[in-house]
Amino acid sequence: MQPKEATHQSLANQTLPMLLDFKDLTTTTNGTHSYQISPDGKKLAWLKDSFDNNGNPYTALHFKNLATGETGKFDGWISFFEWMPDSRNLIYVPHFDDMKSKIFFLDTEHPTRHIKPFYDGNNQVYVVDILKNDPDNIIVRHNGTDPKVFNLYRLNIKTKQETLLFEIDDKLAIDGFIINNSVKNGSVFAYIKNKKEIYQLSTGKLLFDAGENGKVSHAMLNHKKNTLSILANNETDKIQLLELDLTTNNITTLYANDRVDVDLYYSDNNLNPAIAFSYPDYQEAKAFHPAYQKLLDKFYSKGKNSVLIFSRDSNNEKFTLSQYNDHGFKVYLYDTVTDKKELLSQSKSHYYTQYLAHQKPIQFTSRDGLNINGYLTLPNSIKAKQLPTVLLVHGGPHARDYWGFNTEAQLLANRGYAVIQVNFRGSAGYGYDFISAGYGEFSKAMHNDLIDGIDWAVKQGISDPNNIAIMGASYGGYATLVGMTLTPDKFACGVDIFGMSDLELMINNFPEPWKRHEDIWQNYIGDFNDPKMKQQRSQQSPINFVNNMKAPLLVIQGEDDAVVIPEQSRRFVEAAKKAGKDVQYWEMNNTGHHYGTPTQTKKLARKVDNFLSQCIGGRSAG
Repeated sequence: MQPKEATHQSLANQTLPMLLDFKDLTTTTNGTHSYQISPDGKKLAWLKDSFDNNGNPYTALHFKNLATGETGKFDGWISFFEWMPDSRNLIYVPHFDDMKSKIFFLDTEHPTRHIKPFYDGNNQVYVVDILKNDPDNIIVRHNGTDPKVFNLYRLNIKTKQETLLFEIDDKLAIDGFIINNSVKNGSVFAYIKNKKEIYQLSTGKLLFDAGENGKVSHAMLNHKKNTLSILANNETDKIQLLELDLTTNNITTLYANDRVDVDLYYSDNNLNPAIAFSYPDYQEAKAFHPAYQKLLDKFYSKGKNSVLIFSRDSNNEKFTLSQYNDHGFKVYLYDTVTDKKELLSQSKSHYYTQYLAHQKPIQFTSRDGLNINGYLTLPNSIKAKQLPTVLLVHGGPHARDYWGFNTEAQLLANRGYAVIQVNFRGSAGYGYDFISAGYGEFSKAMHNDLIDGIDWAVKQGISDPNNIAIMGASYGGYATLVGMTLTPDKFACGVDIFGMSDLELMINNFPEPWKRHEDIWQNYIGDFNDPKMKQQRSQQSPINFVNNMKAPLLVIQGEDDAVVIPEQSRRFVEAAKKAGKDVQYWEMNNTGHHYGTPTQTKKLARKVDNFLSQCIGGRSAG
């Protein structure tokens, strides 16, 4: 197909940068990614994009001895992995669209040996701890006895025997476990209850309480220091990185950001916090360990380059990491002892830096006075005046957008669109008050924040109010349907990718393994069993307002989606067509709650490309 030129009046007489293809922004220069250094620092493993004998794409796991240069690979599709403590074996835990899981252990000394999975049944399995002092065992949680109940087990890798460590009952809702991995076989030191309290298992003693509206996001035991590192509120609005002295009960704040939650931290080989990150606009970082400070000094510059650590060896000397910005990423092997870095891979986008757009943090005030943050990506080399615009809505909704290399935003900007990403109320990362401001506000204040975002862009002279599209996946797809049905005059078209159209249908088909998280959803859409809330959900369900649609809509759905079931899209499309509305539908074969295979993802991008070109006038690749 031939590329199509832009037709919007703001673009027709301007020279846009070179038209980029989907693969220009979604692949690496050598097809490799996900590099991991072994705990002993002597081996490197990575994934490489490959093709089978029939030309079908897959990712293969490769490994290399750094001293000898000897390499090997495992056949078969492996999408992620982690080294085991023995630096010989790797673990791979795939989660399938039907919410089942398997565990594979891959031996680098026998890469061609047939591999039999653990838990080849109806379990959904999560690895809780790969015990660094016990290469024969790992700690897992799975729901083999009840789809809603995830008990804790010790799994012996050699015998395939498991030992029940903790059985969950209806009276004790456990949100997580803190493992003492300093002892062979590992043991449960404490558990997290009600998402905010930490209790010692042996004594039942309450060790920590995050406060009335607090949350414990993560906690780890340092056996040598007798401390807990805790990512949580401490009677504060924002999540902080804390250290609890188990001897004195004193709590020390290691890192906090008064604008946002502390997002994550990494520990060193002794389980001390080594580095922590927060994301108020650009990434901010604080190191507690000299090797990690050295890494920051080498690769990090606020607003210019951010870092993402993939792995480290057990001596905190060698790291694999990504140095990234809004134009792409580079993956390095870094030795802090020699201060040498080796480029392992980089995004193909680095060939096209001069054509790429910058993603800038924005902030505006909502109609009811709330500070709202987001990001704006504008086309490169043209005047940002009265541009066709795409409101790109994140999923979740308890998630958020970040600054960095966003392929969707870059592709859209390359077509001539201004791209607005709004971290609306109810988004994660901005403290309890902000996320709770979204409770009960589906299709209401949460949606108003999105509308206020595009109104801000119109007022700035950036966006053409008559040529704004709304687009997103999952919750972003729901927001698209809300925009098209409840605020139809605001949008020239919409792209819904596996979004919910009927909240009651979602509740009635809630995946069994997700039922332990029902409280999160009830915060947003009300008690599932309350008739008044059912009536409210009806008013928040786009399928009940199909007749309000005024503009074209593209709906994309995975046929095997267990999270947002296909009926959500099928029923909406059927109702829209019956009402005489302009709606296109594509259901992706053998695809769950994601964009599918690389081939399907490319096809999805092309469909969106051509659809937006037709309705708001940007160019397309054809």
